[in-house]
Amino acid sequence: MSLTPSWSRPGARTGPITVLAVADSTERVGLCAAMLDRLSGPGNAVGMTVVRSESTPPPARVRDATEGTGQAGLRVPVLSPRQVRKLVWRRRPDTVVLNCAGPVVEALSWSLRSVVRRYRPLVVSALQPLAVPAVEGEWLHRSRVDLLVAHSHREVAEYTTLGEKLGMRGEVGLASLPLGLRDPAEVVRRDRVVYAARPGVPHTERGRQNVLLALATLARNRPDLEVVVHLEQGTGGGPHLEAWRSLVASGRVDGRALLFRSGRLSAQLDRARGLVAVGSAAVLEALARRVPSLVLTDFGVGAAQGNAVFEDSGLFGTLADVRATRFRRPSREWGERNHFHPPGHDDWVERLHDLLERGRRGELS
Repeated sequence: MSLTPSWSRPGARTGPITVLAVADSTERVGLCAAMLDRLSGPGNAVGMTVVRSESTPPPARVRDATEGTGQAGLRVPVLSPRQVRKLVWRRRPDTVVLNCAGPVVEALSWSLRSVVRRYRPLVVSALQPLAVPAVEGEWLHRSRVDLLVAHSHREVAEYTTLGEKLGMRGEVGLASLPLGLRDPAEVVRRDRVVYAARPGVPHTERGRQNVLLALATLARNRPDLEVVVHLEQGTGGGPHLEAWRSLVASGRVDGRALLFRSGRLSAQLDRARGLVAVGSAAVLEALARRVPSLVLTDFGVGAAQGNAVFEDSGLFGTLADVRATRFRRPSREWGERNHFHPPGHDDWVERLHDLLERGRRGELS
């Protein structure tokens, strides 16, 4: 397979630029594709590669993640960090977007600057969704990044304040998440409740069983609803499936009560009456599709649970709410501050072009 990505020339901004985006997981491939779509201009060339890591997605998942974007059907090679550096040296893009785990961003951003010497690309890196509260490590790994891209007004505020405290020189810009907003009129019926399972939350076998028992009770009490446990891709079923098998083996539940599914969450949300999660970006995807949601507090609220961002949203509830099918919609004020701001508030593209102009004048260190 060729080690060079396909380069597309989409169409509309200030001047011809070349952008290389680097991802290390399925989610970040999708984020890269959405960002490249925004970096369109006459004569611009944009391309993407995946850097090899423990979370390297297979080709099929890369295709799924780029579907509906300008990168759909284009070649996205998987390269080692050394090969990424060689590609940058050979192609000399104006901008390198490093949407990778913090340590990978740190290694690549430092090596690009030290190896390429007189060539100085603009380095951009986007945070993963639900990146609050702000974490020092996320900034420290990106100490050589010129533009940190966040996805909510709250993230921008927290990372700007933390960056100033740490003495970081990079700017923080705002970008909308590619959440795929859908018109609810497209939905024929809503007869499904979806639980977005994450391997590490709840942290105990008993906690996972309690969630599954509540879902099984819901399924028994509401035969008109299909209750689905959505498993993250690549987890092989994970601890939730193991907990369910244990409950079935002990005779505490009917093995047919719940359906376990993997693949794209969107396939389950199209008919969803409500989504349940302890804390997950899946909640954002559900809300974007106008699916009422419930964020569980039975196992605590905080960074470990991934639900701190939902404080003051009006989405918090308990397993009792699951059994009673009480789902909620977020407050408008919370939504506009947390990932659902109007697209016109986005400023990361303007910041990127301003930084490119400063770089051309030799004003970037």
